[in-house]
Amino acid sequence: MNREGFEPAKILTDEETRAMRDGLENLVAEMGTAQDKRAYSRFTNKVGLSRQGNEAELNDLYRTNWVAGKVVDIIPNDMTREWRSFKGDLDPEIIKDLEDEENRLQLATHFNQAHKWARLYGVGFVVLGVDDGQDVSMPLDIKRIRPGGLRHIKSVDRTRLLPAEQVPVGDPLNPAFGFPAYYRFAETSTLIHHSRVLRFNGVMLPFNEFRRNNYCGDSVLDRLYDDMINLSTVTTGAASMVYETNVDIVKVKGLMGLLMTAEGESLLRKRFTLAGLMKSFNNMLLLDSEEDFNTKTNTFGGLPDLLDRYMLLLAAGSDIPATRLLGESASGFNATGEGDMKNYYDMVSSAQQTVYKPLLDYFDRVMAAGLGIDPDADMEYEFNPLFQMTQKETSDIQFQNAQRDQIYLTNGVITETIVAQELMQDGVYSNVTEDYIEELENAVELANEAAEDLAFQQAAQGGGEEGNPVEGTEETGGTTV
Repeated sequence: MNREGFEPAKILTDEETRAMRDGLENLVAEMGTAQDKRAYSRFTNKVGLSRQGNEAELNDLYRTNWVAGKVVDIIPNDMTREWRSFKGDLDPEIIKDLEDEENRLQLATHFNQAHKWARLYGVGFVVLGVDDGQDVSMPLDIKRIRPGGLRHIKSVDRTRLLPAEQVPVGDPLNPAFGFPAYYRFAETSTLIHHSRVLRFNGVMLPFNEFRRNNYCGDSVLDRLYDDMINLSTVTTGAASMVYETNVDIVKVKGLMGLLMTAEGESLLRKRFTLAGLMKSFNNMLLLDSEEDFNTKTNTFGGLPDLLDRYMLLLAAGSDIPATRLLGESASGFNATGEGDMKNYYDMVSSAQQTVYKPLLDYFDRVMAAGLGIDPDADMEYEFNPLFQMTQKETSDIQFQNAQRDQIYLTNGVITETIVAQELMQDGVYSNVTEDYIEELENAVELANEAAEDLAFQQAAQGGGEEGNPVEGTEETGGTTV
């Protein structure tokens, strides 16, 4: 072997190794050295909310803590709130069949629930109750699904559906690569092939941690646990302080001597019970000349700012704007919170594409086969916008669209029917229905036939020149009038 160009390995000395270390050390202040207390700080996962068997505390958090509940619920609610609309070259009757099937199966509701369970427990599922003539342990064959084969779907959480074995899908070309090949319901032995399950993931983990966590991700509440505890501590402490807003302090001569006997304690109790009643009754307190009385008042000056800071920390950690999470308006000059909400809705829209779209694309093929539609048909759809425009913004867009349509009509690029179909799809006019469009098509066709007959008659009488429109006629939008 030719060793030219190779250098022998070099063993570094201690001095050379120290020279390569990064970081600040101050021997006088002992920062960055072994004496620095920060050198012993480590991050550890002491809580482990998402570990198998720890679902009880997650359940308690979700059911009793409003912050935890909103962190889990808000994003799935927003991702399914406006849902989606089919588009493209699909026949309107096919679109209606698909939408009716979605409503029958309550698809958006099950996506919403499965996504919530994923955020709460680390993983959630939608199980497909579909008949393809095979056992549920076999891979789903979409082409074998007959009309009516998609019976139902069901959203379940990780406590009810478990990986059936610790061997993940090993084919790198399989979309389920690295995930469990089979699942089973708790307390059953029936294997369910992964192709019959839509899987929603929580916070994804490195593979080794993912495998140790029984092929489940983390709950979104894991990272917020300490902050939720801190916020709860502050709010509970503030509520307790209300009871101690005013504390009456009375100094009594010989108090310890009185407390040493039962009779003295009884007399002392009666004495100040009576004093408290008199004070409450007429705001007057009678005391012996040897007794001293004063009041200590607790202040709450810094608590609002402290609560706000903890709230903002939770909002930042949950990726939900404070405007949405806390339901309060943005603060500061000229602050409306509109920019924050637009950014948030952009994030939600991106999550719809990355989380929901792969699952929906697969499900649509199953749903189409169950309706007797070619599962390979081009079933395009888009998620409806989350950010609602104002009435003025909507009017401006409709006015611009009307100007555009008028130009295209004048130049014969489109017809009146195309404009009417677009108005119906956008829901601009409630009276523009399929029946109206059909009547419009018939009217346009009759008008065209009448114009052709008139042109033929005039041409036969010598009233028109070949290749030119007959006088008295006008071409508009592809229709001769």
